[in-house]
Amino acid sequence: MLYGIEVSNISVYNNVKEQLSIIDVAQHYGIECERSRFNSGSGRMVCCPFHDDRNPSMKLYEEKNGSGGNFHCFGCGEHGDAIDLVSKLFNLAPLQSAEKLTQDFGLTVFGVQKQSKPSIKKRIERHGYVFQENRAYKLLADYCDYLKQCRSDYAPKSHLEEINPLFLKSLDLEKYQYYKDIFIDGSKDERQGFIKEFDSVLSRIEKTLNAEKPKRHNELIEAI
Repeated sequence: MLYGIEVSNISVYNNVKEQLSIIDVAQHYGIECERSRFNSGSGRMVCCPFHDDRNPSMKLYEEKNGSGGNFHCFGCGEHGDAIDLVSKLFNLAPLQSAEKLTQDFGLTVFGVQKQSKPSIKKRIERHGYVFQENRAYKLLADYCDYLKQCRSDYAPKSHLEEINPLFLKSLDLEKYQYYKDIFIDGSKDERQGFIKEFDSVLSRIEKTLNAEKPKRHNELIEAI
């Protein structure tokens, strides 16, 4: 159900593909798509958000015949349309992604008016919100992965073994998974409210993850 209206799955998909381009979607969710020497012809080259991409290796193919366009990464092989892009960015099912796009962009659904094009000021504000939310989601997702690893690596083997502080830290995993879900299922007010209230928590998580990067890197080197 969107805007209180029962809508078929196919209609939701078609609305997204007919009304949104892959470039609009990528920009909305924080992927830099500015024109540069990498961009020519019918598409744009951007840094892929799905792997550590320092040189643009993902191409956004602009829409043809109202299809909305597609993306393909020549580095990691990820590809798809706008719905697939959002599915992979936010770990959502295709229908959830289509519904998110419909709501986030205020798309027309059976006569519901599409929102007017926002002013430059509003677009700048929205870009700031998107950046904040993407940062928060990425930090929480990475921290959940870190806690899962701590739980696996430092779980006591017996009741006689001294409990590692990192295992104790991993017991908070469910709490941070709940926080992460706010950025998947929560409303805009809930997401922004979390960022304002837990800004210090996000900064602490970022500091922890940055401190762990060299350790993980050295562990990988030793394993090789």
